Amino acid sequence: MEQAAPAEVVDPPVQRARMIGYASGNFGKNVLASTMDVFLLFVLTERWGVSPAAAGLVVMIGLVWDGLCDPLLGRLVDRSADRLGLYRRLLFVGAPLVGVFFTLFFLDPGWRGPAILVWATVTVLLFRTAYSVCDVAHNALMMRMTRAPGAATTLSGLRYMFSCLGALTVAHFARAFVDPAADGGGYGLLAVTGGAALAYVATLWLSAASAPRSVVAPGASAPRAPLAWILGNRPLLLLLALGFVQALTLPFFARSFAYIGKGIFHDPGWTGKALTMLALSQLLALPSWMWVARRFEQGHVLGLALATTAAGLTLFATGSAAMIAGIAVFGVGNAGLQMMLWAALANAIDHGERDTGTRFEGLPVALLLLTLKTGGGLSGALLGHGLSLTGWNATARLTPNQGDQLMTLAWSVPLCGALSCLALLVCLRRRRSPDGFTARSSWFPRASRPRPSGNAP
Repeated sequence: MEQAAPAEVVDPPVQRARMIGYASGNFGKNVLASTMDVFLLFVLTERWGVSPAAAGLVVMIGLVWDGLCDPLLGRLVDRSADRLGLYRRLLFVGAPLVGVFFTLFFLDPGWRGPAILVWATVTVLLFRTAYSVCDVAHNALMMRMTRAPGAATTLSGLRYMFSCLGALTVAHFARAFVDPAADGGGYGLLAVTGGAALAYVATLWLSAASAPRSVVAPGASAPRAPLAWILGNRPLLLLLALGFVQALTLPFFARSFAYIGKGIFHDPGWTGKALTMLALSQLLALPSWMWVARRFEQGHVLGLALATTAAGLTLFATGSAAMIAGIAVFGVGNAGLQMMLWAALANAIDHGERDTGTRFEGLPVALLLLTLKTGGGLSGALLGHGLSLTGWNATARLTPNQGDQLMTLAWSVPLCGALSCLALLVCLRRRRSPDGFTARSSWFPRASRPRPSGNAP
C-alpha cells in the first residue's frame, strides 16, 4: 500500500485558545455569506431593477461556480505535503481579495438594464472564486484540529457560535440594505460593506495564525484513489445527500424576510427584527445542542434538529401572531442541524481513514461545500422564479392574494425540505444488515479515538 498523507506531524491536543481563534473566522465568513445570501437577490431586484427571475439566475450562477471550484481546490490541497502550511498561506493571501470583491459588488455603477446584469454577474463570480479558495482552506483546517474525542462537536459548536454572532451583526445593519432612505446616498451601504470586508480579513487572518504548526515528515507521498475512498465512505455519502436537500430548501425562509417586510408588512425594520430573532435563537440554542451531541448518536441529534426546524416552520405558517415565535423555533432547530453537518463531516473523514488507512481532508470538505453551494444556488434561482410567479414588482404593492402566495412560498418549500431530510434519515437508519441487525454504526460513526501523530499506516 502506498504511504498515505497527511505528511505532517501535529502535536495533539489542540489548545482551547487555538480552537477559539480558529472558530472566530466563522464570524467574518458569515457576515459576508449571510449578506450575500439574504440581500443579494433583494439588492438586484429592488435597487437595480433586475427582474426576479434574472436575479435568481445571478445567485445560482455565483453559488454553483463557487461550488464547482471547491473540488478542484480540495484535491490540490490534499496533494500538498504540508497541508497546514498551505491552508495558512491561502487564508493570508486570499482573504483581502475576498474583501475587495465583496465591497466592489455593492458599489452601484449607475448602470441599468443588461449592463447592470453583466456587472453583477462578473463581480459575483470574482467574489465567489476568491471566497471558494478561503472557504476550502478554512473548513479543511478544522479537520486537522478535531482528532481528539469530542473535538469535532466542540469545534463545530464554536464555529457556529461565531457564525450566529456574524448573523446578528448582519441583522443589526439590515436597514442599510432594505431601506434606501437609511442609506445616506449610498455612503451608508459602502461603510457597512467595507466594515464587513475588514471583519472578514481580520478574523480569517486570526484563524490562520491560530492553526497548529506542522512538521513535515520526509518521504511521504500524496494519497491516491480519491474516488474509491469517497464512494466507499457511506457516512460521507449520506451527509452529502442531506446537505444538498437542506441547502436547496431551507434558505427560502431567511431569503424571503426582506420581501415579506417590504411587500406584506410595508416595514423595512421587520426584516432586521426577523433576522435578529433567527440569529439570536440559534446562538442561545447552541450550548444545549453541544451538550446533546456529546451524549447521543449523530443520527438521533440530526433527527431532533430536523423535527424542531419543521415545527418552527409549521408554527410560522399558522399566522402573523405566531410568526416571530416560529422563526425562533426554526432557529433552534437550524442551529443543531448546521452544527451537526460539520461535526458529522469530521467523523466521516476519520471513518474513511480507519477503513482505508488513507486520510483525505480537502476533497471531502470540498464535496460538502459543493453540495451546499449548488443546492443554495438552485434555491436562489427557484426563489426568483417563485417571486415572478407571485407577480412581484419592485414598484407596486402586493395584492392580498399575492401576499398569501409569498408567505406560503416562504414556509412551504423549507418545510418540505426538512420533512424530506427527516424521512431520508429514518429510512436509512432502518436499513438492515445481512445478519438482521440495524446497520446504524456504518452510517453514523461515533467520534474517533485519537490516533498517534505521524503518517497513516
